[in-house]
Amino acid sequence: MMPPLRRDYLRSSMGADRSEVLARRITPAPDASAAPKRAVHPIVKLDYPIRIVGHTASASIILSVFLASSPSPLAWAWLAFTTLVWSHLAYWLGRTAADSKRTELGCLLVDTLILSAWAALLGFDIVVTAVFAIAMLSTNLSVGGMRFALGSVFVFFAGAFLGAAAGGFAGYVRASEITQLLAAVTLCLFMVMFGVQSHVQTRAAIRANREVKARNAFIEQQAFELEQAREAAELARELAEQANRAKSAFLANMSHELRTPLNGVIGYAELVEEELEDQPVAPSTMSDLGRIKTAARHLLGLINDVLDLSKIEADKVELMIEDVDLSQLVDHVTSTTQPLLQANRNRLELDLPPGLGRVHTDATRLRQILINLLANAAKFTHEGTIRLAVRKGTDDEGRAIVAFEVGDTGIGMTPEQLGKLFQVFTQADSDTTRKYGGTGLGLVISRRLCRLMGGDVTATSSAGVGSVFTAIVRSDQRRAT
Repeated sequence: MMPPLRRDYLRSSMGADRSEVLARRITPAPDASAAPKRAVHPIVKLDYPIRIVGHTASASIILSVFLASSPSPLAWAWLAFTTLVWSHLAYWLGRTAADSKRTELGCLLVDTLILSAWAALLGFDIVVTAVFAIAMLSTNLSVGGMRFALGSVFVFFAGAFLGAAAGGFAGYVRASEITQLLAAVTLCLFMVMFGVQSHVQTRAAIRANREVKARNAFIEQQAFELEQAREAAELARELAEQANRAKSAFLANMSHELRTPLNGVIGYAELVEEELEDQPVAPSTMSDLGRIKTAARHLLGLINDVLDLSKIEADKVELMIEDVDLSQLVDHVTSTTQPLLQANRNRLELDLPPGLGRVHTDATRLRQILINLLANAAKFTHEGTIRLAVRKGTDDEGRAIVAFEVGDTGIGMTPEQLGKLFQVFTQADSDTTRKYGGTGLGLVISRRLCRLMGGDVTATSSAGVGSVFTAIVRSDQRRAT
């Protein structure tokens, strides 16, 4: 791993070491006592009134038989429970159960057991037994389906056996005409309730089916709109790429066309300056020639930046990998940027370990990156210190790299300004642009060149204290084949 680059330069210029405080948002734990609300199946609510009416009607049949006989107190207690208590108990069980539908199916089996037992206790009268059997089997078929209804047949026989055993297997007893009449009324009442139940369930199914169809139609419409939006976005992306390529080609062509006459202006200005050196001319004339050269070179630098950016965006930058001596490269960069450093009376400090040796990279592009970083530091620092440190090492993937750290004691940047640092044609803010000039392309070009060379450019800064830029490139690049 590469040894960490020293940050004591920036820290010493800030005073004591700063420690970052990371605020963590603590989410309160959910209240364990707040149990999730269970969803009650609609069949539980639908069967509740039907069960009350059904057991009440069945009780009238049973009561007509009891009035003609002398039942035991236990039979009266059982009749009171099934008529007055069981319907409400079944509803409570369905509402409080984790699986309300399964619980309701179990309650229907209990209903089947109760009525079949009563049919046996009443002597298996054909009318009463048929009414109870039809009532429960049709209900079970409606709610639970064919398999559930067939299973309830065995429950009916089991209840009949238990009821017959409780009655001492008294055998067939013909019920009175009143009992049979009540059984017929109960059957009609049940069929009405069954019809209402089926109608409600059918309407609910139709409504649910309509809702599903409407939701499917809505989803299909959304999918269609998303596909249309995706196609529009793809088309817009293609158009943007075409426009970007056209822009890059235009900038490259215009930059080339502008560089040629500018080079001529600079050349002729230098020729005129040489011819007038031995001539008696006014000092203002030589000063004006110097301004012409300075302005032309500045404009040429801006055009070169635009040309470099257009080549990078058009993927037309070709790296010339060669064997580079780092010490010689640093000497060349520092001598080139020395006038810029002296313009604002800045002092340059070098932190170079012994034996830097050689690396395989693009020397021209690496010089361009370092000159950009040093020039940027010199521009925003007045009567301060600029430091260049070089380190060799490896990255997280074990590749050989070389890192260049450029620190300054200049104006620094706020976090908001730092976030806009590597945007094209953008400086920290409008005041910075007016005061210091520039196009905001230098750092953008440096970062993109570093990334082409297998690295990156990162920055840390503090307003009023200074900034540190770190450029990392691979030192073992090979020429593209």
